[in-house]
Amino acid sequence: MRKRPLRLLTAVAAALALLATGCSGGGDPGAAQTLKVWWWESDDSALSAAWKQAISIFEREHPGVRVEQELKTYEQMQQSGQLILDSNDPPDVLEYLKGNATAGVVAKAGLLTDLTEVAQTRGWKLDDTAQDVGLYDDNGLMGSGKRYGVTNYGEYVGVWYNQDLFAQHNVQVPTSLTEFENALAAFADKGVTPLALGSADYPGPHLLYSLALAHMDDSSLAAYQRFEGEVDWAAWEKAATTMRQWVERKYISTDSTGIPAQDAGNAFIAGQYPMFVSGTWWAGQLAEQTTFKAGQFLFPGNRLHPGSGGNLWVVPAKAKNKDLAYDFIEITQRPEVQNLLAQKGGVPVAAEPGSASSEMGQLVGDRFSGLLSDGGGGLAWYPDWPVAGLNDVLLANTTNLVGGDATPQQVVEAIRAAYDAGKPTT
Repeated sequence: MRKRPLRLLTAVAAALALLATGCSGGGDPGAAQTLKVWWWESDDSALSAAWKQAISIFEREHPGVRVEQELKTYEQMQQSGQLILDSNDPPDVLEYLKGNATAGVVAKAGLLTDLTEVAQTRGWKLDDTAQDVGLYDDNGLMGSGKRYGVTNYGEYVGVWYNQDLFAQHNVQVPTSLTEFENALAAFADKGVTPLALGSADYPGPHLLYSLALAHMDDSSLAAYQRFEGEVDWAAWEKAATTMRQWVERKYISTDSTGIPAQDAGNAFIAGQYPMFVSGTWWAGQLAEQTTFKAGQFLFPGNRLHPGSGGNLWVVPAKAKNKDLAYDFIEITQRPEVQNLLAQKGGVPVAAEPGSASSEMGQLVGDRFSGLLSDGGGGLAWYPDWPVAGLNDVLLANTTNLVGGDATPQQVVEAIRAAYDAGKPTT
């Protein structure tokens, strides 16, 4: 079993490093003419392309204002986001993690600017259910209350697949969990590990959650995500049991325990695996970098799928140039930025009809619209959202599950204990 790092020391060190790289130098008298923007999306992603276009528009419309864009990582913001926001020199606007355990915590702590009145005054159109991820109540629970963030994209988790390998091995796209397991077995029987998995990162919890959702309905989902009733932990134990069986049947490699998401995705792109359970944030790379034809299907048999509106643009309470930050957020919602996001294979929330000219863009955009059509009923949010610290517990225990260091029952008990310890008492 791998040893876990000391999270507090890691977070403090990462926060200091982030601030050191993000600062433009001590008391800058020209700070009012500088907009500091942070995000973590890779340069070859659809989001990065759209946001770089937003910066270009911003610079054209704000002559004399210099934009300092800093590329961070998802892991840095998971570990150090609260410390960054509470510093005396945060960015003016940054991509931030949505959910009770992340944006909800810092909103409740008063570290984010309340954008409710700003959105109303500027006439931002945020009535889509995808924008619920930016709303937090006084307890930091997502979905209602004041607006602390705005997203300009959506996302969901599905199953990416290599259509060439499916055709080569005469495997059909599954429509039920039983058919999915038959497809996995068909590849494994031929010595091909069917699933690319980065158990050291979010793909592990996403797969476990997708399997749990196979046994959940709207009521049990509301209990888990919004504390409305008793959580169905039996659904999680069934999921953990299935995931362990998949390892034993060689559908998943035990070597995945030390692999991050990026490496797993790169291995799928390289054609080493037939399938990869992950999100729409891979669409742009898959459309541009694969030598095979990539396709996607929703997790077979499920009505509920991990997904939501995307991560948030937030403005720190201590930001020095808030009006400029509002201007930038507004630009990310414009048709030219939204349309580019669609063209690159992203999932925009406000693109013009027909803006996705690519097959991949049309696929993920139409599928996201379908998941939203039932009032967001098809989107189950993400497994780490309910309580702070749950992400680390999910990562550690899915790693232990795949590596054989814990039984399914032990894994679920550890997740349950962290969940119960962190949920609100009111």
